Amino acid sequence: MTVYYKVSPVKSHFEPEGKVRYIARPSKRKKITIDQVSEMISERSSFSKPDVMGVLYSFAELVPELIKDNYIVHLKPLGVYSLSFKSKSVENPDDITFRSVIEVRMQFRPDPEVKRKLMNTVVRKE
Repeated sequence: MTVYYKVSPVKSHFEPEGKVRYIARPSKRKKITIDQVSEMISERSSFSKPDVMGVLYSFAELVPELIKDNYIVHLKPLGVYSLSFKSKSVENPDDITFRSVIEVRMQFRPDPEVKRKLMNTVVRKE
């Protein structure tokens, strides 16, 4: 399995002159649907494709509910789902209110085993 990258210019917002630098970004990525993922899991297990799809849809419904109830959802060996905010920054802590929250986000942190499996990824320029 090879992951391809392309070279992309980016401007640094931390440098006053906004100097252009270059970074590698993944390219040639393909989407996979829940139908295809369900089929793949079904082939690797004793579960039928509709059973797998039902579990995945239930999972997609349940995780946001749990996160909104202030749970951190740890699904070992996959990783951790949790809530995070995009928030305004202010100089005085007393000025922080619920209006300071600009956006509510879901964060995912992979477990070490998942990270380890990604470490041997072959990367090539497109």
